[in-house]
Amino acid sequence: MRQYISDGRRMYEDENHGLFSKKLAEWAINRMKVRDKATGEPKPIIPRTMSEMMEALKAIDADLPEAMEYTALYLFNMAVADYPKTCDDDKRRALFVAETLTDPDGCPEAVLDCFEAKMMREGVPIYWEKML
Repeated sequence: MRQYISDGRRMYEDENHGLFSKKLAEWAINRMKVRDKATGEPKPIIPRTMSEMMEALKAIDADLPEAMEYTALYLFNMAVADYPKTCDDDKRRALFVAETLTDPDGCPEAVLDCFEAKMMREGVPIYWEKML
Protein backbone atom coordinates (compact mmCIF):
# COMPACT_ATOMS: atom_id res chain seq x y z
CA MET A 1 0.00 0.00 0.00
CA ARG A 2 2.86 2.39 0.77
CA GLN A 3 3.76 2.59 -2.93
CA TYR A 4 0.48 4.45 -3.55
CA ILE A 5 0.99 7.26 -1.04
CA SER A 6 2.84 10.52 -1.56
CA ASP A 7 6.35 11.10 -0.29
CA GLY A 8 5.01 13.59 2.26
CA ARG A 9 2.45 11.09 3.56
CA ARG A 10 5.15 8.41 3.72
CA MET A 11 7.43 10.71 5.75
CA TYR A 12 4.51 11.51 8.07
CA GLU A 13 3.73 7.81 8.46
CA ASP A 14 7.36 7.00 9.24
CA GLU A 15 7.46 9.65 11.96
CA ASN A 16 3.98 9.25 13.47
CA HIS A 17 3.12 5.60 12.79
CA GLY A 18 -0.40 6.29 11.58
CA LEU A 19 -1.37 8.49 14.52
CA PHE A 20 -2.06 12.22 14.79
CA SER A 21 0.83 14.58 15.41
CA LYS A 22 0.29 17.74 17.45
CA LYS A 23 0.25 19.90 14.31
CA LEU A 24 -2.18 17.67 12.44
CA ALA A 25 -4.51 17.38 15.43
CA GLU A 26 -4.58 21.15 15.89
CA TRP A 27 -5.21 21.71 12.17
CA ALA A 28 -7.98 19.11 12.09
CA ILE A 29 -9.63 20.35 15.27
CA ASN A 30 -9.64 23.94 14.00
CA ARG A 31 -11.65 22.73 10.97
CA MET A 32 -14.39 21.12 13.11
CA LYS A 33 -17.91 22.50 13.20
CA VAL A 34 -21.10 21.77 15.14
CA ARG A 35 -24.68 22.78 14.33
CA ASP A 36 -25.82 25.84 16.23
CA LYS A 37 -28.82 24.82 18.35
CA ALA A 38 -30.65 28.08 17.65
CA THR A 39 -30.05 28.52 13.92
CA GLY A 40 -29.11 25.03 12.74
CA GLU A 41 -26.17 26.53 10.89
CA PRO A 42 -22.66 25.06 11.20
CA LYS A 43 -20.34 26.98 13.51
CA PRO A 44 -16.78 26.28 14.72
CA ILE A 45 -16.50 24.26 17.90
CA ILE A 46 -14.85 25.62 20.99
CA PRO A 47 -11.84 23.28 21.03
CA ARG A 48 -11.24 21.19 24.12
CA THR A 49 -7.67 21.27 25.39
CA MET A 50 -5.25 18.47 26.07
CA SER A 51 -5.48 19.14 29.82
CA GLU A 52 -9.29 18.95 29.74
CA MET A 53 -9.11 15.66 27.88
CA MET A 54 -6.44 14.20 30.16
CA GLU A 55 -8.48 15.16 33.23
CA ALA A 56 -11.56 13.46 31.75
CA LEU A 57 -9.58 10.31 30.89
CA LYS A 58 -8.12 10.24 34.39
CA ALA A 59 -11.61 10.55 35.88
CA ILE A 60 -12.69 7.35 34.11
CA ASP A 61 -9.40 5.63 34.96
CA ALA A 62 -8.35 5.33 31.31
CA ASP A 63 -4.66 5.01 30.55
CA LEU A 64 -3.60 5.58 26.94
CA PRO A 65 -0.08 5.34 25.55
CA GLU A 66 1.60 8.72 25.14
CA ALA A 67 1.91 8.14 21.38
CA MET A 68 -1.89 8.22 21.13
CA GLU A 69 -2.40 11.54 22.94
CA TYR A 70 -3.01 13.66 19.84
CA THR A 71 -5.19 11.01 18.21
CA ALA A 72 -7.16 11.00 21.46
CA LEU A 73 -7.38 14.80 21.43
CA TYR A 74 -8.70 14.70 17.86
CA LEU A 75 -11.34 12.12 18.88
CA PHE A 76 -12.29 14.06 22.02
CA ASN A 77 -12.97 17.15 19.92
CA MET A 78 -14.64 15.09 17.19
CA ALA A 79 -17.10 13.91 19.85
CA VAL A 80 -17.92 17.56 20.55
CA ALA A 81 -18.47 18.28 16.85
CA ASP A 82 -20.06 15.08 15.56
CA TYR A 83 -21.84 13.56 18.57
CA PRO A 84 -23.17 16.51 20.59
CA LYS A 85 -26.16 14.55 21.92
CA THR A 86 -24.48 11.18 22.52
CA CYS A 87 -21.27 12.64 23.95
CA ASP A 88 -22.71 15.65 25.72
CA ASP A 89 -20.21 15.76 28.59
CA ASP A 90 -16.52 15.12 29.16
CA LYS A 91 -17.10 11.73 30.77
CA ARG A 92 -18.91 10.42 27.70
CA ARG A 93 -16.31 11.95 25.40
CA ALA A 94 -13.54 10.30 27.40
CA LEU A 95 -15.34 6.94 27.25
CA PHE A 96 -15.71 7.33 23.47
CA VAL A 97 -11.98 8.05 23.13
CA ALA A 98 -10.88 5.23 25.43
CA GLU A 99 -13.17 2.65 23.85
CA THR A 100 -12.17 3.65 20.32
CA LEU A 101 -8.44 3.55 20.98
CA THR A 102 -8.37 0.42 23.15
CA ASP A 103 -10.87 -1.72 21.22
CA PRO A 104 -9.22 -5.18 21.16
CA ASP A 105 -10.11 -5.78 17.53
CA GLY A 106 -9.88 -2.12 16.56
CA CYS A 107 -7.11 -0.17 14.92
CA PRO A 108 -6.13 3.23 16.38
CA GLU A 109 -4.51 4.13 13.03
CA ALA A 110 -7.94 3.91 11.39
CA VAL A 111 -8.83 7.25 13.01
CA LEU A 112 -6.24 9.00 10.83
CA ASP A 113 -7.29 6.97 7.78
CA CYS A 114 -10.92 8.09 8.23
CA PHE A 115 -9.86 11.71 8.66
CA GLU A 116 -7.71 11.54 5.52
CA ALA A 117 -10.61 10.01 3.55
CA LYS A 118 -12.92 12.77 4.76
CA MET A 119 -10.48 15.46 3.63
CA MET A 120 -10.11 13.76 0.24
CA ARG A 121 -13.90 13.59 -0.16
CA GLU A 122 -14.15 17.31 0.66
CA GLY A 123 -11.30 18.15 -1.72
CA VAL A 124 -9.13 19.53 1.09
CA PRO A 125 -5.44 18.77 0.61
CA ILE A 126 -3.34 17.78 3.57
CA TYR A 127 0.19 19.13 3.30
CA TRP A 128 1.82 16.27 5.18
CA GLU A 129 5.28 17.82 5.29
CA LYS A 130 3.84 20.76 7.27
CA MET A 131 2.32 18.36 9.79
CA LEU A 132 5.67 16.87 10.84
